[in-house]
Amino acid sequence: MYKQNCQTIRYLLPFFLCGFLLSHCSSADQEIRHISYNGTDELFPNPERGIYVRYNSVPGQSGLNSASLEQDRSNNITQIGKSYYIEEFIHSDFTREFLDQIAEDFNTARKAGVKLHPRFRYTLNMDHPDAPLDQVLRHIKQLQPVFEEHFDVLSFLQAGFIGAWGEWHASSNNLDSPENMRAIQLALLDALPVERTSVVRSPRHKMNIFQTNLPLTPDQAFDGSYIARTGHHNDCFLADETDVGTYVPHVYPEFDNLEPHSIESIKDYLATENRYLPMGGETCNPRPDAGDRYHCETALAEMDRLHWSYLHRDYSRHILNTWEDQGCMEEVERRLGYRLAMLEGAFGMKSDAGDTFYFDLTLQNQGFASPFNPRDVQVVLRSTGESGKEWTIDLPDDPRYWFGGSDINLNYNLRLPDEIPAGEYNMFLFLPDPVEQLRKRPEYAIRLANEDTWEQSTGYNRLGHQIVILNETTLLP
Repeated sequence: MYKQNCQTIRYLLPFFLCGFLLSHCSSADQEIRHISYNGTDELFPNPERGIYVRYNSVPGQSGLNSASLEQDRSNNITQIGKSYYIEEFIHSDFTREFLDQIAEDFNTARKAGVKLHPRFRYTLNMDHPDAPLDQVLRHIKQLQPVFEEHFDVLSFLQAGFIGAWGEWHASSNNLDSPENMRAIQLALLDALPVERTSVVRSPRHKMNIFQTNLPLTPDQAFDGSYIARTGHHNDCFLADETDVGTYVPHVYPEFDNLEPHSIESIKDYLATENRYLPMGGETCNPRPDAGDRYHCETALAEMDRLHWSYLHRDYSRHILNTWEDQGCMEEVERRLGYRLAMLEGAFGMKSDAGDTFYFDLTLQNQGFASPFNPRDVQVVLRSTGESGKEWTIDLPDDPRYWFGGSDINLNYNLRLPDEIPAGEYNMFLFLPDPVEQLRKRPEYAIRLANEDTWEQSTGYNRLGHQIVILNETTLLP
């Protein structure tokens, strides 16, 4: 027997109705209402995408500040880059106090309704040392319990640790050799829950770690393997033709099966990879030969091609100010990551409890990328009566496959719960964070880019439709 809400119920769609997973069912016997939705260009916050700010700290220093994060969120910022400068631990393990400081940063982020992507770095200077490999691996192992406890507000991890700024070059301890990069990256992935990724500085790093220059296939995407959980970040976006070496293969002789290839072929590799992985970073000051590469036309084209989800707000202001002057900055802010908008819907008007009703909704992803972490898709039915009770139906769709620039069609005959009372019900689309402690936090639900559909108190998106439940089903005891 289904359990009635005050607490939202969840149940699986039966496979035996209207074919597998109820998709593409006939509406011939139902009265259908058709709705067109108005889009909006409004800027608003959505989880795990968009402009981010970075906060730097050292052990013993005050951590993230709730008031600052709440102010960031009021400016549509939901991702925080947190860099930990850990020079004092080059030859020693992390202290309990430092691990507690990191944990408290995650707690502060959760309270403010944002997520973190941390980076750990031993040095901020090309000529200063990083840590020996065995010490790095011990540090990563120490971080594992923190990551496991707080992964709900861990968006992804920047691989860090190696060399100057944690950017995987200029290592004093040979950490940037293929063998050591592999050891560190796999240790990071082992320390993270399987739902999260670690992003490396350049495509050549991933190619050399996994000894292949082939991008992820659809079958590999989200399968939990090391290679499927290794993404990319670019910290010199648009600064010159190669983004200051980002697109130069630098293939190591130990792996002679990796053939050097052109800048365009590396971008093709990223364009395929990043359909399934977080991609972003920051610009840096343009080099003398940059020409107009960093201007709006190229910037928008490359963020679209490479599926950018996040971008640093403060660096390089030279490039970001150029976008402001040329008029594309608001488009960048709107389209970073996903931007989902409803186009049209067709819904059944009446049904009986325990029976099915027609549900057909078309959305469009107007962003550069798709959501890169797991996310649920649910239809919520809320009684218009005094009780206001809600019933929830899970859809089998995975928004990680709602790629940038694509239309998405949710077409089902949805089965109503046997025990839903007769009456009228408002319908909503709900895209919550799947982690239980965030599921009811509206700050972590996806808002659709439509006029007058967002319900801020719940994180629901109004579908503008009421369904009438005619008869209750009497269940045998």
